[in-house]
Amino acid sequence: MFFVIYHYWPGQSQFSTSLSSNSKIYYSSVKSLVLNYNNNNNNNNNSRKMHDKAQGPSTCLIIIRSADGALGNRMFLFASAYGLARLHQCQLYVAPWILADLRSVFLIQMQQTKVHLTTDNSLVINRTDIFGRYSACTLYSDLFRIPFNSTFNRYEMIGFYQAYGYFEKYREEIAFLFQFNQGAIIRNIQLVEQLLKAVWNISFNWGNYTKDNITHPYLKSLLINPPAPLIPITWIGIHIRRTDFLSFFRIDTSIEYLTWAMNYYRRKYINCRFLFASDDKKYVKTNFGNLSDIFITPTGFFSGEDLAALALCEHTIATAGTYSWWAAWLAGGDVIHDLNYPVPFQNCIKEHYFPPWFLFPYNSSSLQWKPPT
Repeated sequence: MFFVIYHYWPGQSQFSTSLSSNSKIYYSSVKSLVLNYNNNNNNNNNSRKMHDKAQGPSTCLIIIRSADGALGNRMFLFASAYGLARLHQCQLYVAPWILADLRSVFLIQMQQTKVHLTTDNSLVINRTDIFGRYSACTLYSDLFRIPFNSTFNRYEMIGFYQAYGYFEKYREEIAFLFQFNQGAIIRNIQLVEQLLKAVWNISFNWGNYTKDNITHPYLKSLLINPPAPLIPITWIGIHIRRTDFLSFFRIDTSIEYLTWAMNYYRRKYINCRFLFASDDKKYVKTNFGNLSDIFITPTGFFSGEDLAALALCEHTIATAGTYSWWAAWLAGGDVIHDLNYPVPFQNCIKEHYFPPWFLFPYNSSSLQWKPPT
């Protein structure tokens, strides 16, 4: 088995692996990509100070008003726009429909951040001074220069901007914005109740909460920290994307890859349990329903509820797509990701798309993209 682990700085990876004697690990360093735009010298304090100091007062505007795809794509676009607005002290314009879509799942409490959000259409309609640029997952280095290029004073982000470097500097703020709202949490209460009963045969402890104010971190704590003397469980979230990816990207994750990834976690941690979410839950039940250590989110869950369920876990097995990516990011912990995504025609540099803690097992069994014949 062959691995590639990406990490930023020289030294130890964030992964401690438990592999067979014939396994190998290869490291690929990604340095000075995000915070030190054109400076490879980590001891240059002036460069660090420059990138910690945003220009002001606000004379620039970051704009997002179109977004293709579904939830994961919009999360990327919003997070990247926030990161640039935060870095340069720009206002952030988000089209009302995009904001409403995100707030159907998350709190998005912009008033408690340092970025001024506007939905004033007069700032973007019938203007000739907007600089628009497309990105699939390109990390444009000129967007990190300070002071901000005057050409970008009204910068419209077109496409996807699926490069985590745009917002990695403000990771905690993005996590704050992407707190799940009660709509995404409420039915996960019953899921957690069922998991507690199935694994430990204990009842749900409401603590000081009610169904109207219970938080996602509290639900996660119930699964990760059972009362003594119960033995803790390591929860692994698995997201399987199929449906449209089978035809549009012509890729499919193999059972062999998923089985190997599950066995990796079983070797690394004790008492693992796996929580599956998928857009094809019948497929999950057919191929994994006979295992005693797996659970599947309810068929009636919408995408936000499934995402909240996956984020209850400590570690992740991801397959393909930005939804898998964000499930892993929100959960934290270790991540194993299939190599069949992104596909070649997306022209993604993997070190731009994937954070350094993602682990990629060599996998020839999953269906890979091939050019049409």
